[in-house]
Amino acid sequence: MGRRLGYRIGAKALAAAGLLLAGCALAQAQSDWFRPPADVGQPSVRPSQQQQRPQQRQQARPQQRGAPPQAAAPSRSWSPFQPLINLFGGNDARPRRMMPMEPQLAPPPPVVAQPPAEPRGKVYASSSEARAASDKVKDVVLVFGDEQAGTLAQGLADAFAADRESAAVVGRAEAGAGFAPGRTVDLLAGARQLPTGNDQADVIVVLAGANDLEPITDASGVRAELFDERWRELYSRRFEDFLLALKLQRRNVVVVGLPPVEDSVRSEQIARYNALLKEMVERNGFIFVDATDGFVDENGKFMMSGPAVDGQRRRLRTADGVGFTRAGARKLAFFVDQKLDDLLSGQDVPAAAADPADTRPSIIMLTGGPPAGNARTLAGAPALAAGNDSRRSALAEEAKPEPASVLVEGTAPPAVAGRTDDFRWPPGQPAEPLVPAMPQAPLPGTAPTP
Repeated sequence: MGRRLGYRIGAKALAAAGLLLAGCALAQAQSDWFRPPADVGQPSVRPSQQQQRPQQRQQARPQQRGAPPQAAAPSRSWSPFQPLINLFGGNDARPRRMMPMEPQLAPPPPVVAQPPAEPRGKVYASSSEARAASDKVKDVVLVFGDEQAGTLAQGLADAFAADRESAAVVGRAEAGAGFAPGRTVDLLAGARQLPTGNDQADVIVVLAGANDLEPITDASGVRAELFDERWRELYSRRFEDFLLALKLQRRNVVVVGLPPVEDSVRSEQIARYNALLKEMVERNGFIFVDATDGFVDENGKFMMSGPAVDGQRRRLRTADGVGFTRAGARKLAFFVDQKLDDLLSGQDVPAAAADPADTRPSIIMLTGGPPAGNARTLAGAPALAAGNDSRRSALAEEAKPEPASVLVEGTAPPAVAGRTDDFRWPPGQPAEPLVPAMPQAPLPGTAPTP
């Protein structure tokens, strides 16, 4: 019993001594936690005695001129949290083995699929030049008008002539051209000077009028505002004369309406102008093409980019909102291309191309044979009945008065229906009345005359 009690007392004493030593160590560590080490501010690496001797010798030697000064060893720094840094290996001075880095190769550049170069058609200066360039050229399309006509000509050369070896495009476009009087380049005079013979084109495409949307001053100096009654009268007269000059060419004619622009006010003027243009063109028997739908969205607003002829969405108009890009020019030509196939094949030939008098009743045949088509004859000329040529010639000879009897004797020429000297009643009756005269019978209730 005594031994066991002694063992227990000894164990308790040892435990108490252990706790006392641990508490002292903990107190010492806690007091040293925020105490900076003694070597703070000193070089972090102390050289050994063998290294100190060469350094002392080197300091004893005079420093050579031009030799760079030796950099001092960096001093050791200290932080209150240095024990935690040391705990997690922040003060590990062991050299670490660096893994060799593999050389980084630059990634190859991305492969961009370049679209094939689109064929760019050629616009010729004249029909003779186009036919001389290739023996296969049979059909020549002349694009005539202002600066927008030049864009249309290039679009037709890209889209229309590129797929047809027998077709060529001739461009005759000048900046500032128009139909209104006083323009720098008068398209009316240019239409009257179009080449004939071998240099004549098979189809004439007209695109102009953007320079005409402004007031007109007539010969008397009176200013006619845009789209008022006087402006319409002056402009219609000039444009009708232009169409008549094209009729004398006896060729198919396609008139293209102005495309919309970014300016909303200008686009409204263009819409009114196209309506007037279409009325005059179709009245004269020509073809009118409206390309407005190709450059506006479903709400009718101007479209800078949109679907091109290849189905892709592309930029159609230039930055100024008026011109066309190459894709836009091809889309503009698409509307004309639909008509050219039928015209060149003879399937959709307007009546104006056959005979200019057939669709313009205002033409008056002063001399020559019988009137052609719907042309009117000058008042006083004999009216020829329908029939064969011999019958018509005989009727003309019978109705023709002798010049001597008219000039010397004063013989009146035969009456013509509608003329002021036609006194027949009711008006329009032939020389021999269709209804015979009533018999002369006494009226009822009267005595007969002896």
